[in-house]
Amino acid sequence: MTIIVGSLFLPYTVHFEIDRNHYEFLQKEDSAKLETIRISGGQDDNTIPPSLTASQPHLLNNSSSVSILHPNNVTNSSTRSETPDEFFYNKRNPRSQREGVPDSYPASPALHYIQPKPRVGNKIESSILDPKKQTDPYNSTGLKINRSSTNLSISTPNLSRPQNIRAGSHSKLHNEVTLGSRPHQYCGFTIQGNNSLNSLVSEETPSGVNNSAMIPSSFEDEDEDGLIGFEKNYNNSVSHNRGLAPYGGFSKPHIEKYFWDDDIFNIAPWSVVPSESGNGSLNKAIDLSVKEGILQQNKWVGIIAMPSDTISEKIRQDIASKLDSEYNCEAVFPDDITFEGHYKSFCKQILWPTLHYQIPDDPKSKAFEDHSWGHYVLMNQLVADKLVETFVATNGDCNFDDSENVIWVHDYHLLLVPRMVREKLPKVKIGFFLHVSFPSSEVFRCLAQRTELLEGMLGADVISFQTNEYVRHFKQTCNKILKAEVTDDKVAYKNRTTIVNTIPVGIDAPSLEKKIHSDSVLEWRRLIRERWGEQKLIISRDKLDKLRGIKQKLLAYEKFLNQHPEYIDKTVLIQICIGSGSDPSYESEVMKIISRINSLPENISVIQPVVLLQKDIEFDQYLALQCEAESFVVSSMREGLNLTCHEFITATEEKKSPLILSEFTGSASLLYCEGEGALLINPWDLKKFSEAFYESLIMSKEEKKKRWENCHHFVLTQNSKHWVTNCLESINNAWSLIKEESRK
Repeated sequence: MTIIVGSLFLPYTVHFEIDRNHYEFLQKEDSAKLETIRISGGQDDNTIPPSLTASQPHLLNNSSSVSILHPNNVTNSSTRSETPDEFFYNKRNPRSQREGVPDSYPASPALHYIQPKPRVGNKIESSILDPKKQTDPYNSTGLKINRSSTNLSISTPNLSRPQNIRAGSHSKLHNEVTLGSRPHQYCGFTIQGNNSLNSLVSEETPSGVNNSAMIPSSFEDEDEDGLIGFEKNYNNSVSHNRGLAPYGGFSKPHIEKYFWDDDIFNIAPWSVVPSESGNGSLNKAIDLSVKEGILQQNKWVGIIAMPSDTISEKIRQDIASKLDSEYNCEAVFPDDITFEGHYKSFCKQILWPTLHYQIPDDPKSKAFEDHSWGHYVLMNQLVADKLVETFVATNGDCNFDDSENVIWVHDYHLLLVPRMVREKLPKVKIGFFLHVSFPSSEVFRCLAQRTELLEGMLGADVISFQTNEYVRHFKQTCNKILKAEVTDDKVAYKNRTTIVNTIPVGIDAPSLEKKIHSDSVLEWRRLIRERWGEQKLIISRDKLDKLRGIKQKLLAYEKFLNQHPEYIDKTVLIQICIGSGSDPSYESEVMKIISRINSLPENISVIQPVVLLQKDIEFDQYLALQCEAESFVVSSMREGLNLTCHEFITATEEKKSPLILSEFTGSASLLYCEGEGALLINPWDLKKFSEAFYESLIMSKEEKKKRWENCHHFVLTQNSKHWVTNCLESINNAWSLIKEESRK
């Protein structure tokens, strides 16, 4: 039979493509332009190599960090004269560049991808700061052009449908729209002339406005359980698509003026591709379990990571049909207001911060007003209804004994779903897994909807958490708020019992090991050794926000260097930042500390104790850094589970370097190994934090080996397949136990 997996985001999404006729039109009308179109999103991107003429219009979809080098310009060495940014961002494929081999070009012109823009705006006033009202001389909404070269946040236009202004022909449109003209808006999608791949469309923003509150939800934060690295890049490696314009816009912005059409999503070809949104570890674990026979079959239920209001009902039905028949996915299509209210407002501004001990108590915050709660309830009901419909259609409405007749719901976006499903299918097996942390009762009780959220979760037969600490917090919260009876592994409430347990998520270590031994990673390791020589590398990778403890990490590192000045010239802390920061004042503090540390060497033009990479690097580069690191640092103030730790343990098999890990991450209790695993630190205790840097660098080989072996044993045994197996086994056991108790 079939396991039904409920997650907010499906593992697949849809890319709309500009019709090839449009491309051929461009080739006829202005073929010379094909030789000058930029093929990546950065400011300093190279154009298509001269060897590719108009008769060979091979365009590539590359990320903004990619520069395609002509073979004649390839250098054979990596010199220390390069800045770290140049070292990482100007070299995509070091092996092919060193050998003088050009990157392979596709056999046919690359398609240009677009996605719709959410048609929501001032009707949702749930941001901490109100969105700016928009004015436009054309009285139109939904389509804007922006040519800034910086990262921007998305605007929030009105919902009114614009006047239908359509060009009579592409030629006419070419004459009407020129570079530098007034931005226009049209219904439903964004044309984007921005040179940064990750830039989002925006109006001018008044100084002091926090744009992070208006960023499209799927690009706003890291994976829902804080997962980055191998699990996140799994989907990237499958899709091979580096040119998608996020939430509206063309992946090749220089041809935007040729494709101005307000019903483009009804005529443009589309394809289903792996999604980069959502929970990478869950997607990978399910996929691996099916391939290896742990699961016979599964069905996904969730939404595609894309606004859908501007897509016609027929296209939505076609998409749903293809997802069902070819990808085992049942798609839910919430309207854009529901999606934004649920995800951007309630999940990201209320629920997620509270679950991570950050109560949004800013005086200007609207976080605890009730308007976004309705969107959260509605989204949960839509997913629950689809889960019930899918289960009945797949497994029937009475065959509940089969071990794989299970509904498995995931994460904080869907806390109400277990109870909603239970109300319609009282006898079905339901499991719920919370990927993020669960706070103490004193924090959770601050939520206005605390009772409803807890009762929603208790609709499941079993609730699984990442650590024992989260289990303890949940039981205490149920006892204090609901007056529920709790025992070691049970919560009894309103004549129903729910089992609670700990089953931490793992990684697919064997697949990661293959990647680590790939030619690309080995080549990057060589280049890194060449670039930094005998200096000891300390690596860290975080989102630039307060929760990740970057400031405390830098202060502790500064203290370490001041106490041990002999290491000023010998060590380099490479801090990789992922995503975009949302707190300018915090970023300014971080920059000041970095400047202070980098002024410590006598020769500041040569020695740089801190390297800050303000955008993410390629995964091969990241793995190579982990392999060459003398230590890896995670200083989060609060985090559900940090699988970068597991990745590092796998990557440092050769050097067996120590892991410095915050005790406030879920991984701390797993990798501490009774004091003989990771070096645990309190990010607020700068003295002991600084001592951990020193300890990691002077640790003997024997000590390193012992600590690494203990951590590695856990990573290998508690892997993603183990996680899936144990979770499903616990769901079946809990259902059987509850069934037996109900007969007494």
